[in-house]
Amino acid sequence: MPPEDHSKHKHTKIDAAGDATVNLARALVKIPSITAVNPADKPASARSIDVIADYAAKSGARVERSEYSGGHHKWDYPVENVYLEWTFGKGENDNGQPAKHICYIGHLDVVPVGDAAKWTTQPFDGEIKDGYLYGRGVTDMKGSVAAFITAIEDAVQDLKAQGSVRVSMILTTDEEWAAVNGTKKVLEWLKKEGQAPDAFIVGEPSSQDDLGSHIKIGRRGSLVGTFNVAGVQGHAAYQELFENPNRALALAVAILSSKEWKDGNENFPNTNFETVALKSGDFGASAVIPGKAEALWNIRFTPTQTPDSLEAWIKDALANPPEWAKSHPDADKLKNITVTANKDTASQPYYSEPANLAKSAQDAVKTVLGTPAKLDGSGGTTDGRFVANYFPDAEIIELGLPERGGIACKHHKPEDYLTKGGMHQVDERAAIDDLVNLRHIFKQTLVNYARAEETAPAAEKGAPANATGKPKHPAPRHGS
Repeated sequence: MPPEDHSKHKHTKIDAAGDATVNLARALVKIPSITAVNPADKPASARSIDVIADYAAKSGARVERSEYSGGHHKWDYPVENVYLEWTFGKGENDNGQPAKHICYIGHLDVVPVGDAAKWTTQPFDGEIKDGYLYGRGVTDMKGSVAAFITAIEDAVQDLKAQGSVRVSMILTTDEEWAAVNGTKKVLEWLKKEGQAPDAFIVGEPSSQDDLGSHIKIGRRGSLVGTFNVAGVQGHAAYQELFENPNRALALAVAILSSKEWKDGNENFPNTNFETVALKSGDFGASAVIPGKAEALWNIRFTPTQTPDSLEAWIKDALANPPEWAKSHPDADKLKNITVTANKDTASQPYYSEPANLAKSAQDAVKTVLGTPAKLDGSGGTTDGRFVANYFPDAEIIELGLPERGGIACKHHKPEDYLTKGGMHQVDERAAIDDLVNLRHIFKQTLVNYARAEETAPAAEKGAPANATGKPKHPAPRHGS
């Protein structure tokens, strides 16, 4: 159970019904824009883009819509995207150099609601109660999208005063699934257009309980795969009539789960292997040993690992198990396991050496909330991993709403903590205070960054850039 109130945030009375960020976030939440892997969900994706494109156009933004498809043998479904751009000043500074360009990356697709009967509100009603806006996707990440675009409106006069600044947004409707035809394709198009943003803000949830407690400067990668174990089906009472695939699978999972990685650092948690799902046998046939067993696994890994090295580790660990496993009665059955690593869809880790943007955001959090923001690289994968492929010199941070819905420090039922209210959970919600304060943080970050004098990141001053000692934005390592 969380403490009653461990927040040090500044609070002001907010008129939720009259607030631009809350109203836009609510309009977006009301659109059931589940990632359109199924063609039936495509119209909702288009409507979410419509709402944002119309809103941005009214504020003077350049609007470039796109749809991409293909490019993958399995996940080739068409994806709606939009690029928005505002230019303040003449597009270049007094020395004829391009204006500072800061780009926000976000997504409007959401995960399915799960068991709708467990929700206390309708998942797509956008209900406001007890100081929260409820709805699937409000935290991940429609609330952040609404906060950023309304922050640009608030910052217009300050940005004009800087003389030459460009602000843009890349929004996709495919981040929660394959991400083949979303942000990556828009970044590729942006590069072909001759654009080169200096910095990117990924608006994903970036802290746990309290808004602004953490700003991400990287993320671990993700590799998913399967184990398929061959056996012989038979009667459980007659050992000569079966070969149980569950025994080999259980030993394999024990071997791989026993590995204690120590490759993390102050910014990144260690690599970890986890079994996600198991499939074997029939609960309605208690005397039948199955003829096969399967496991789905996931590895979250630091920039010191690659999909290739992780696949090799798994295969070697099963071919040459540790001493304690060699004497196990099922050790010889490990040869029956077929290992598949989905390296073509692996999410690559990335690390961005903190410089002007990270400092601008930290100063903004301090100004708005009065609290410090820690830089780290924990959490799940995001579209930030695609940036280095196209703009290796750009700085990247991730800044958004609290992952857990901001319920730890607000009015809430204690039993909800860690079970309801957070991203991808039942009763996903965002505190009204957090939505509005995130807009203020984004505005101040934009203003701070526009004013900042150009400075080289630590990597260019001789300091080590990351855990591997490689320069800023090492190119993602591909496993195939």
